[in-house]
Amino acid sequence: MSPAKIVQLGAACIALLVGACGFSPSRPANSGTAASGASSGTGNQTGIGNFGGTTSGQGGLTGQGGGQQCGAVPKSSSKLPPDILIVLDASGSMNQDSTNTACPNPGCGANSKWAQMGPAINTVVSQTETTVNWGLKMFADSGSCGVNNNAAVPIATNNAAAIMAAIAGRTDAMGNVMNGSSTPTRAAEAGAVTYLNGVQDMNPKFIVMATDGQPNCPMSGGNQQADDSPAAIAAVMSAATAGIPTFVVGIATGGSNAETTLNSMAVAGGYPQMGAATQYYGVSNTAEFAAVLQTLVSVASTCNFSIPTPPTTDGTTSREDITVTGGTGAGSDATIPQDANNGWTYSDTTHTSITLHGSSCDQVMAGTVTTVTIIFNCHII
Repeated sequence: MSPAKIVQLGAACIALLVGACGFSPSRPANSGTAASGASSGTGNQTGIGNFGGTTSGQGGLTGQGGGQQCGAVPKSSSKLPPDILIVLDASGSMNQDSTNTACPNPGCGANSKWAQMGPAINTVVSQTETTVNWGLKMFADSGSCGVNNNAAVPIATNNAAAIMAAIAGRTDAMGNVMNGSSTPTRAAEAGAVTYLNGVQDMNPKFIVMATDGQPNCPMSGGNQQADDSPAAIAAVMSAATAGIPTFVVGIATGGSNAETTLNSMAVAGGYPQMGAATQYYGVSNTAEFAAVLQTLVSVASTCNFSIPTPPTTDGTTSREDITVTGGTGAGSDATIPQDANNGWTYSDTTHTSITLHGSSCDQVMAGTVTTVTIIFNCHII
């Protein structure tokens, strides 16, 4: 057959159940899957249809390609959980209480902002550790302004115990943060981005920047207490441009000089709070921080899905030529168009995952679409 006559066949499908409680493996190939369509050469395909369950031309073209197959092999897939790195302020002012009042040495202990934030993190991470890949970075890492490019707890699933232990390791017997530092927000954001860029997965990545004050520790050195707000805002914007949004949480910052900076950081980070007094998320106690973290988890749970390895290695199938359908998996799933507004797009240039947008994502999040199917289209030359 000449190269000009390319027969496009549905070669394999990968089904993903995206319900709130978990996922199921793909349904096996049967008489209604792409496997049967590829072998029949009849031009009809039932079960993975286009708005109604029957599509002509996917399974084969009448009179062409009969009996020629491209190794139809069903494979399992999964929804990609978000990677969320909590970047937690460990400055000395976190030993103040929620009214930003300093207590006699050694600090406010169980009433300190530091003591209030830890339980909230532990609660939410414990509740979501199987559906979110959590990590933790505290700043400064060393000295007053020192920040490295590592995480105290690397991004991983089932990370609640490790994060709890890391926070406890930075907490004294009274409940205060030990080795309280200055507030090197710019350096912490930049270090978090460097770390996340080194995480070898295709999952969407987010930073939760939780801080209680004005950024200081300017890059130029000198007076470590000098205002570093412009550079901190720029660092958050740079992270968003690189594809890593930042949620900004202000810990007992209401009415302080830090509000303007935190609002600007929230806008630069790509996920400002809407319809509220501030564009950053303000918290002052354990319950408020836990509620905000739950909200951020919901926002970060985007409609990203992996594209498995193609079923053939001879060029007849590829990630660059797929069809996507969505529905209940009952044989009448509708085609989801390749569209950045209400369909799907590749998540990045590697073409190892897709992202659903608009109404398509809304249906997944609402549970009306419970099965997303990826069909590798097969080309026989």
